[in-house]
Amino acid sequence: SCLCIDDRSDSGPKWDSFKSTWGPNPLRQFLGQRFIKDNDIALVLIYDIKGSIAGVQLALPVSMAKTKYYKFDTQKMYNRATVAGIDSYVLTAYFVDPQTICTSGRDEARLKLEGSGTGLWLQNGPDPIRDSVQSPLYENTVNTTKWVLGSCFPSMGVHYWYDNRLDNKCDEIFPVFLLYNKGKLTGFGWGLAGKYDYSKRTESVPYGAVSKFMRIVPTCLEKFFEDIGGFTAMHLYFNTAPWNLLC
Repeated sequence: SCLCIDDRSDSGPKWDSFKSTWGPNPLRQFLGQRFIKDNDIALVLIYDIKGSIAGVQLALPVSMAKTKYYKFDTQKMYNRATVAGIDSYVLTAYFVDPQTICTSGRDEARLKLEGSGTGLWLQNGPDPIRDSVQSPLYENTVNTTKWVLGSCFPSMGVHYWYDNRLDNKCDEIFPVFLLYNKGKLTGFGWGLAGKYDYSKRTESVPYGAVSKFMRIVPTCLEKFFEDIGGFTAMHLYFNTAPWNLLC
């Protein structure tokens, strides 16, 4: 499943039944004011102090999580929190510098100029300021990081996987991948260990597809996939027509 998150277009989905669950408190575990639609916690939109889009979250109910096979409690990308009354493991990405979300924010003029955001910061720990790490905006700078080249798929882009190796430990594999097109970051995705059918905005991914998205396939991956019962993904794009993205 994919979500286009370019606020400069009026052609996107109409979110007419938002529910606010938190206010903008810079001392909390996450930043910004967050909204869900139709009680679907798989997609939480984050807005800054001025009401502009600032990020997105995915929350997975702890009661569903395949904790027997995957270390949700020690993988730093997952923060445990109550979302809409549900004890959850939460993945968080910000589209602007986290330090600005509850301070300066972005007014309407800046939002129109910059679009959905100015970059991608992944919250890899409990502190939204200290633990948020910016992802490379351009593909030619990726080789200075631990992101590893994967495969390219039309309408998706070139996949990159964090610290991907043959000897990876699949029970703590990084739950985020990056997507590049024409050398620039154009999207990212959540990759959940386990098959979860609690949202229409996620999709189950067969093993054949997962292995084709990678150039380096960890030796543990196939057995891990069988043990945990599958994988679940959500693709998010920073443009309005991802189907036009070509390799």
